[in-house]
Amino acid sequence: MMSRAAISMLVIVSLVLSVMSGVVAAQDSTGRLSVSEYKLRAAYLYNFSKFIRWPESAFENKDSAFVIGLLGEDAAMEIAELLNSRTIGSRPIQVRQYRTGESMDDCHLLYLQSSRKWKPVLRTLKSSRVITVGDATSFADDGGAIQLVTIRKRLRFIINLKATGFAGVDLDSRLLSLALEIKE
Repeated sequence: MMSRAAISMLVIVSLVLSVMSGVVAAQDSTGRLSVSEYKLRAAYLYNFSKFIRWPESAFENKDSAFVIGLLGEDAAMEIAELLNSRTIGSRPIQVRQYRTGESMDDCHLLYLQSSRKWKPVLRTLKSSRVITVGDATSFADDGGAIQLVTIRKRLRFIINLKATGFAGVDLDSRLLSLALEIKE
């Protein structure tokens, strides 16, 4: 008979797999993502946050929020609507909209829309603990931490372990096992 912890783990892994592998990607004729596509990205950001452990020193105090940042105009409302009421462990999630050039030191996970000029942002964040997520074609190759890719109408991801945001954090092996590719 399986232990309660083992059953809980199986349920969590099953939920993550269903969210992360089975949802169809959609764009409109202008190349902008549909509302359902932003909801899918919000689910990915949430699940990435659950499977990456930041050190306590990454937070101002024990009650500080877990900050998910967004850089881009289209995504903010749909993603914030889904994530602002959630928690990561005991920390409430706070979604913040950033502008290029603005300090992102309080951010833990940053989603950069591919339509934005994201390469200068990656250079700016080179010495920070911010884990970056983006869907531009060369995002992981150019130093981004997690690249979202659509393959056969399914959203998958590539993890770049060389990205500076991963310094000092612990990645759950389950997250690594779900990645399409791991760049070391």
